[in-house]
Amino acid sequence: MGDGLTGLEALGLAPPVEQSPKTAAPAEVGRRVCEARRRRALTGEALGGLVGLGKDQVSKIENGRRKVSVRELPKFAAALGVTVAHLLGQTTRPSLAMAHRLAGDTTPEADNNAKRRALELLEVEDILVQRAQPRPSSSTAAGQAVLEFAGKELLQRPRNRPEAERQGKRLAEQVRRDLGLGSYELGDLPGLIERHFAVDVALSPLGTATDGLCVHGDGVALIVASTDFSQGHVRFTLAHEFGHHLLGDPRDVINEGERDMFADDLQERRVNAFAGHLLTPEEGIRETLGWLSDGRVTERSLVALMEQFGVSLAALVYQLCVMGLITYDQGRQLRTQGAHNLVARHSSVAPTGAGVTVRHTVRAPERLLSAAVHAARSQRVGLGVVATLLQREDDDALWDAVMEAEPEVFA
Repeated sequence: MGDGLTGLEALGLAPPVEQSPKTAAPAEVGRRVCEARRRRALTGEALGGLVGLGKDQVSKIENGRRKVSVRELPKFAAALGVTVAHLLGQTTRPSLAMAHRLAGDTTPEADNNAKRRALELLEVEDILVQRAQPRPSSSTAAGQAVLEFAGKELLQRPRNRPEAERQGKRLAEQVRRDLGLGSYELGDLPGLIERHFAVDVALSPLGTATDGLCVHGDGVALIVASTDFSQGHVRFTLAHEFGHHLLGDPRDVINEGERDMFADDLQERRVNAFAGHLLTPEEGIRETLGWLSDGRVTERSLVALMEQFGVSLAALVYQLCVMGLITYDQGRQLRTQGAHNLVARHSSVAPTGAGVTVRHTVRAPERLLSAAVHAARSQRVGLGVVATLLQREDDDALWDAVMEAEPEVFA
């Protein structure tokens, strides 16, 4: 594609050129080693095995009682997926540093299209930061209030399933309250996340190996979701990954398939409860059921709820079970009928099929796309930057769209 994407060759993202190591206090280096190790969910023993040291030596380094030698620094950086400059406390551009950490996540399960798309977007952001100065991300006052609530009230990990579900519900209710969303359905969920919480959101047809990915920390926040699933599935993935971000998940890369998202883990239960209550608030469900079926759950009202809130059958059934409106056995029976069959039988209340339709949507983060279009028009970046964001060919049609069309084309 066009010029300006020199770092995207084969998506290898070679490590940035390091500066000569400068003197750094052992305690500071040790603290950064410890932080990076925890982000990657490594034990001290596991990290020691990667760098050729014992667990006790790693502990001494993290506590500032042992210095990391110049020869050992690259080993630690490679094992932790960071740069030597990061360990030494030297300034690095956030998007490039995060891209390097993501590229260092080399486990087989982490190597998928969602990760590669995130790498593309982080590199594009770095190019734009250098050449086009995109507007910085910032939360609204309402979004900041939610983040402060999560950091203060939900800091402790849940101790059991009921507590995990209560915490997820509390956070979803706080989001709806602070953003003035009431009990209504959410329209543009990616736009809402970007506008209020300074998180870039990208949608792409990325296959079904991974549902979504959240990358956050050190001035970077990005959610990527695959649109090779139904719209309802995609919305739940977005809400789920958004929950990880709001709850301050210590991992800087959260790379999940459906099995990961619904693992029997308290943190996953908490973010699933958040996603369910954010997308399908209890009051809204009861209002719709009262209107359609005197408060009862019928096939028709179930399909109407999928359409109204834009959620999958699985997500809705789970929420109805949590609310005690149906039993888990009834929910299992409904799911065996299949969402498409239910929608086909009750199409009058599902004119768009929002819960089941697969659209393979491509959506670039609005902040990056706006900056790239303006930079391309002023010849500060090549058209290939826009093509990468839109996942389109760098051709005459794109040239006409970018250079001649009104900005609304990219809204």
